[in-house]
Amino acid sequence: MPERSLTELKSMVGTSKRIVEGMQIEAGKVAEFARAIGCESPEYYDEEAATSAGLEGIPAPVTFLRTSVFPRYRPDGMGRDPVFDLGFEKRREVHGEHAIEFERPIYVGDTLSATATLADVYQRESDDGGAMTFAVQEIDYADETNEPVATERMTVIELPGDGRTEDTS
Repeated sequence: MPERSLTELKSMVGTSKRIVEGMQIEAGKVAEFARAIGCESPEYYDEEAATSAGLEGIPAPVTFLRTSVFPRYRPDGMGRDPVFDLGFEKRREVHGEHAIEFERPIYVGDTLSATATLADVYQRESDDGGAMTFAVQEIDYADETNEPVATERMTVIELPGDGRTEDTS
């Protein structure tokens, strides 16, 4: 069970906060990220290749938004947890479902901001009878003109007990 009760967590549903400010999409960072995830497509490295492919500029890989949780993009005074302090015990926390829906591609030269909303909190019984706590978070990204760019939806799960599973075979 998280530090916070399920009732307290449910009372937080609908809460929103700004979690990213001034995230400049830079060519060097896009190229570095693309190399790190094994994307060799020239569109991530060269503007001419990108425009020849029909793009408006060098695009960021679809998973590039995860870099938005880096401390350099967080507003001043934001704590350790880049989204919500759910009171989950970090050693029992796992990443659940994750999806990103784009309104348009993200390009080098964009400057993004993001607002997170705690969309849902619920519990389910695990196979061993303990309660797993689920928190669904939505992050809305907008560009410098405040036009929507993408919505990221992710589920964080706190496992029951000590977070370890036993092999009973």
